[in-house]
Amino acid sequence: MRVLKFLLCPVLLFMMAACASSHVFDSIDVSSKARGMGGAWSAGADDATAVAYNPALLMEIDRMSAAVTYCRPNQQSFESLAYAAFSFPVWRKQRMAVALRSFGVDYGGASLENETTLTFSHAFAVLKDIHTRLYIGYCLNAYMLEFGATQTMDLGSETAFGLDVGILGVLHERTRLGLFLKNANAPSVGRYHSEPLPQWITAAVSYQPYYGVVTELDVRSMRGEDVEILVGMQFAVMDMLDLRVGFQTAPNTLSGGFTVKIRSFAIDYGYSNHSALPGTHHVALRGLLGGK
Repeated sequence: MRVLKFLLCPVLLFMMAACASSHVFDSIDVSSKARGMGGAWSAGADDATAVAYNPALLMEIDRMSAAVTYCRPNQQSFESLAYAAFSFPVWRKQRMAVALRSFGVDYGGASLENETTLTFSHAFAVLKDIHTRLYIGYCLNAYMLEFGATQTMDLGSETAFGLDVGILGVLHERTRLGLFLKNANAPSVGRYHSEPLPQWITAAVSYQPYYGVVTELDVRSMRGEDVEILVGMQFAVMDMLDLRVGFQTAPNTLSGGFTVKIRSFAIDYGYSNHSALPGTHHVALRGLLGGK
């Protein structure tokens, strides 16, 4: 065990240096449905994972919604991402949600890095009539970053707080316009070297030409990165089966997935490829609770 901890020292130092040049709490899709749609989900999300893409979308969910997802990004055995979200109506024109995101890096049975995000979300209606609806939502995020420790070194932990803001407009039921700003307050972590957390803005439009078919186009601009184009389509093959395909630029990525529905529960699967690394398999279990 002492030998293992000794060998972990340079690995920890490498990770600390890597964090200075790459993002922590990066923009990895937490929804398997979003992954199957190429990440285009900021105007069409229809379950509790909407918290991560546009909290204003919570207003379009009438019942309590729960989702649990899991993946190993690019099939890397040392990385894992787990996400759980629960949304519920509180008043006639308001919704709330809580979510927990956990991303970990392990090596040789030892934990090198843990990223935990606890989210509280609130959404409300600004306008609602027979043809038009306008919603606003926001998220309060607590980011908790913890590095591993050895007998001779403790890289410690950091906590930061972020604010997300989302807007959704619905026109004649078929068209949705979404706007999402991630980390609007520009939070950062680091006591001696400040590392800004990822910050981006997404503009999205979703169109439903007829029942069972949803198309979406998102344009996302992340600070310090190229503008991304995300395109996805979802269509119902039958009452219990949905299929989806998607495409994303910067880097170019193809994706797809499906949903199998059994009464008020669903099993989702999403897959996205990568130009250099193995593809990512993503699974989720969702449920609608209460009501008919």
